[in-house]
Amino acid sequence: MISLHRLPIEVFVQIITGALEPFQTRTSSDQTHLGRLVTLCQVCQRWREVINSTPSLWTTIDVLDPVAVTSAAISRSLDHPLNIIGAPSPGYLKSWRDLAVGWKEFEETAITHSNRWRSIQLRVACPEDAQALMNAPAPLLQSLEVGSILQCRVETMSQVIGPRLRHLALRGLAIPWRSCVLSDLRYLSISSLDDFAPSCEEIMRMLRMCRGLVEVELILGQGATVKPESNKEGPLTLTQLRSISFRRLSPFYTSVLLETIRMPSVRYLSLDLDLSAAGHLLRPMIKRVLALSSAAIDAPYEVVIDLRPNRLEWFCRPEDTPYEWRFEFTAWNHPAIEILEAVLLDKNTNRFGPKQIRIDFNSLGTSNFSSLLLKLDGVDCIRTIRAYDCELESLLTYMTGGTTNHKWGLPELEELGIYDCSYEPSRLLEMVLARYGEGDDILNGGGPPPFKHLHIRHGQGDADKGTLRLVENIVGHDCFMLENDVEGDE
Repeated sequence: MISLHRLPIEVFVQIITGALEPFQTRTSSDQTHLGRLVTLCQVCQRWREVINSTPSLWTTIDVLDPVAVTSAAISRSLDHPLNIIGAPSPGYLKSWRDLAVGWKEFEETAITHSNRWRSIQLRVACPEDAQALMNAPAPLLQSLEVGSILQCRVETMSQVIGPRLRHLALRGLAIPWRSCVLSDLRYLSISSLDDFAPSCEEIMRMLRMCRGLVEVELILGQGATVKPESNKEGPLTLTQLRSISFRRLSPFYTSVLLETIRMPSVRYLSLDLDLSAAGHLLRPMIKRVLALSSAAIDAPYEVVIDLRPNRLEWFCRPEDTPYEWRFEFTAWNHPAIEILEAVLLDKNTNRFGPKQIRIDFNSLGTSNFSSLLLKLDGVDCIRTIRAYDCELESLLTYMTGGTTNHKWGLPELEELGIYDCSYEPSRLLEMVLARYGEGDDILNGGGPPPFKHLHIRHGQGDADKGTLRLVENIVGHDCFMLENDVEGDE
């Protein structure tokens, strides 16, 4: 093994560059690129000499660095393009309630060197600061991420931002949406805008201009407007679009975008919808999501459904694929029965059936369950049920015998989790006896497969240990787990 001291300088610099690459952007960590670099300079004199004489290592400056270190870095970087970090990535901007110490001086220093910007992450405090930032000449800029403490709009945008801009993330900041500098974007994120949110027409105009987009994220308030003629120009095909996320948009806004945009390469789609005033749009949007997932997924896949009294989350992902490859939506303020029926029973849009389905029930009472369970008849690939803080009498009764289609309730169920739920232990025992062949054989073909995992959790003093011990003896010790006398959540 070759010692680092014997490596050619070029190889040593490549190793240091790769090690520091994660610090060219910052999420929640307080560690900075320059802070790490200064630490490496203290290893030995040779390392210090090589690092100090390599301008490309000094090109990332951070608002958390001391002013003296920032000045030294700008000087040592010579004319190399700069990475400016004055805020975390957009996903973390919401957690920054106060500006960092020395922020104003850092902003002024950054704008002074705008002609060298390669990437910039910055938070601004007022419209004047935003205007100054967005009008700074930046011919080398590739990535621009800006968040504003106060929602605002800049009226003009520098035309000196060159054709290299590929990544744009705006949080609480509106810009001239028709700006020609946006035409070559690959990533677009617009969030935390209410009064200044772009209309559906403006978004569609921008998308038509940015035909090379790979990822789009829109998190806008209900104030974002949409007109009936929003899609009058016809369908828009974005052949490279792989990831799209719409959250907090009105259902009408979302519906127009889904109807208009054709995305043959999409691998990730996420919707978050408040259907309190637009329940009639539920089925068309679910059909569109299912159609997109069906076209993209040519392999076995799993579905996870999280069901609550006024909310349903649906998640679909092909097996043996990265987590980033998935389709999901959350529907709020609409009867859960209708949503469940739409996602489970509308088979016309599914080219392939799911290999397995997991359903999580949260805080459902007996009346909720009684209506929901009827929708599960004929859905045989439900492998896992998890119930949290629910009234379980209806579910256990449903699983004990035949249903309207002359099959067991949940005939393929392999895993059952019961967490802090209300039920009669004798009902649980009756269900287990029936499914394991100890009860009346009311169905041809025998009972369903045995459980692979039966997990039960109770609060202090709530468990009927005698009955649960009988259940354990029937299903087997290997698959049964009881968490008893568990403290409730604070």
